[in-house]
Amino acid sequence: MERLKQLLEFIKRRKKLVGFFTIIVLVVAGVTLSKVYHYSEKSEFCASCHEMKIHYDSFKASKHHNEHVENCHACHVGPGLKGYAHAKLSDGTHDSLMHSFQAYTDGEFIEIAEDSLQILNGNCVRCHSEGFTKDRSHIEFVQKSNKHGVEGNHPEKLSCTDCHLGVVHPHMPGDLFKAYAAKKIKPFGTYGETDCLACHKMATPDVVKEWTKSAHAVKGITCVNCHGNDHRVIAKKHGHVSASTCGECHQGQFVDFKDSKHNQGHIVSQSSRFDVISTKMLNIKDCKGCHKMSLSYEFDRIGGSCDACHPSHKFSVAEAKAYDACEKCHVGGPDHAQLNTGKGSIFGKVVELRSQGLITKDLVTCQSCHGPNKSHNFGKIAIPQNIDVLLFGGYGYLKPQSTHR
Repeated sequence: MERLKQLLEFIKRRKKLVGFFTIIVLVVAGVTLSKVYHYSEKSEFCASCHEMKIHYDSFKASKHHNEHVENCHACHVGPGLKGYAHAKLSDGTHDSLMHSFQAYTDGEFIEIAEDSLQILNGNCVRCHSEGFTKDRSHIEFVQKSNKHGVEGNHPEKLSCTDCHLGVVHPHMPGDLFKAYAAKKIKPFGTYGETDCLACHKMATPDVVKEWTKSAHAVKGITCVNCHGNDHRVIAKKHGHVSASTCGECHQGQFVDFKDSKHNQGHIVSQSSRFDVISTKMLNIKDCKGCHKMSLSYEFDRIGGSCDACHPSHKFSVAEAKAYDACEKCHVGGPDHAQLNTGKGSIFGKVVELRSQGLITKDLVTCQSCHGPNKSHNFGKIAIPQNIDVLLFGGYGYLKPQSTHR
């Protein structure tokens, strides 16, 4: 207490001197803090810890190191004061403490926290929504898509880093598959959904784009759900997915098609009692194109082939309902598969109205009557009232023919 009184007395007697030194201390402290602040905003500051150097070198070598992404903060710090405080108080403090206690060993990477990963992906969307993107629709589709839920959990939203893990940091696992893609080597082993996307966005980018825009992507159905996670098995199947796999989710459609005449097309000819040629062994030109609907592989001899009508990775219902989905086999194909287009036949009436310009090709299709109520047994026929009025004037076609002959 006595010393405090002496200090106060000294300050009163030497006000100008104390004030002068106080100003100097504040200026020096201000300049130092400013320098420290600006230095801490640079990527070099992050790289000053040896365990961060590999991330820094990787970033410097990437195409993302440009005028738009000048430093680490551009991606790892969220917007506003809240984002800055989180980066410094949460991430910065955690990493500094781990570094101080030497928790990281040489070669071990610092993993980004889950809450910080959300900030990172938010910055991706923000930056690329402002114009630094080749395809704006890609961001919209990704934001609508889900990753498949694990062990009954709800599906998680698909994020940028699930596929583009190695864009900013090329050393990260996402781009370690470049060697496979460039050399067209099929990897062997088990992989997760992120690995599949990371590799195939380079090996088969069109396939990934098709899947991203599909209904499966939106519902969280990923590569692993259909193809499995063992790449050795996938390679053996040449990427084909069996109809029974599709049937696990689409049970009604699988059972309907299995019972249909289309699925019986795998026996295409019988030269003798004991010599049956199936589509599995068939190499005759122009035959497999149609008989593919019932093509049976060794790994799946039941249920036919779904991709005959649902090609590519879009799994588009609209494509399967298009007028030419059936006509490519039944109009202009081999004689034994031709529809009757003569006058008086149902399809003949459709062709006549099309030629007169009275109806469009998409207005009346095979699927308008065949396979009612989404049935995949196209032997079932039901003529909707609007088609009845259009083709027959509303008098009704009471007894539909079982064939078009």
